[in-house]
Amino acid sequence: MASSVPVKEKKLMEVKLGELPGWIQMRDFTPKGTAGTSQRVYYRYYNKYISVKKGGVAGISMVQAAYVLFNYCRPYKELKHERLRRYH
Repeated sequence: MASSVPVKEKKLMEVKLGELPGWIQMRDFTPKGTAGTSQRVYYRYYNKYISVKKGGVAGISMVQAAYVLFNYCRPYKELKHERLRRYH
């Protein structure tokens, strides 16, 4: 007999597709809830990749990749028009 865990307490990867709308509705989207979530994400990332005894380049390279992707997506509309323009 498996124990039943409430949907609110499940992690995103444990939620089944049919439970997803209910799980999203139970999240806290207030500014305080969003700030708390951002803080938890930051500390989890920091403790896993930055503040370790034998660190590598993984933590810093993920931040750099996100920065590059963000700066590419921001002016994408202009880049798309530039790519489709013919020079002749």
